[in-house]
Amino acid sequence: MSYGHSPGEDQENPAGQGPGFGAPPPYPGQDPGQPGYGMFPPGPPPRRYRAWGIIAAICGVLFNIILGLPAALIGSRHGKKVTELWASGDVPGAISASRKARTWLIASTVLDVIGLIVSVVLITQLSSQSNFNHPSAVAASIKTQIQQRISNPSSQYYEPGVTLTSVVCTSSGTNTDHCVDTFSNGQTATETAVISGNGTSYTTH
Repeated sequence: MSYGHSPGEDQENPAGQGPGFGAPPPYPGQDPGQPGYGMFPPGPPPRRYRAWGIIAAICGVLFNIILGLPAALIGSRHGKKVTELWASGDVPGAISASRKARTWLIASTVLDVIGLIVSVVLITQLSSQSNFNHPSAVAASIKTQIQQRISNPSSQYYEPGVTLTSVVCTSSGTNTDHCVDTFSNGQTATETAVISGNGTSYTTH
């Protein structure tokens, strides 16, 4: 007895594949080849570049807070969209968000490197400037000037063959150093250095 069972029905509706089973049909307007409603796309999602975004943001704070940090934040925001778009089945949107995140993070990295280079140059220039608030810096400067005068053949201030042995400066008051110059012939000379310009220059008398 067939009980209303029509031939070929098992082939059309295999066990477990009747109405209510399996993947739901695509929503209106969706390409049948694309993931349907409630389905996750096959394969791993595009990269979010989360670690890169964190590092770029930290470097932006340190080296380029004006341009590097905003670019890093924009890149991280696009990276966060990747997971949401991928979970909703919007594969092209997730791929696009990943590419935008990478582009903004590359820009942030370049800006951070530029900021780092500028910072190194500024620090180098500032450190190369003499700070005459320290007596040792004043002594070194005076020693260089005297040695240049001695090496000048037309100099009439020093005996031929005499050399500078040492220059010692000690603080003798606010913005004032007392310096003693000692020469190889046993002679000494004293001078007072007055510091000005917040340590950027001095005069002797």
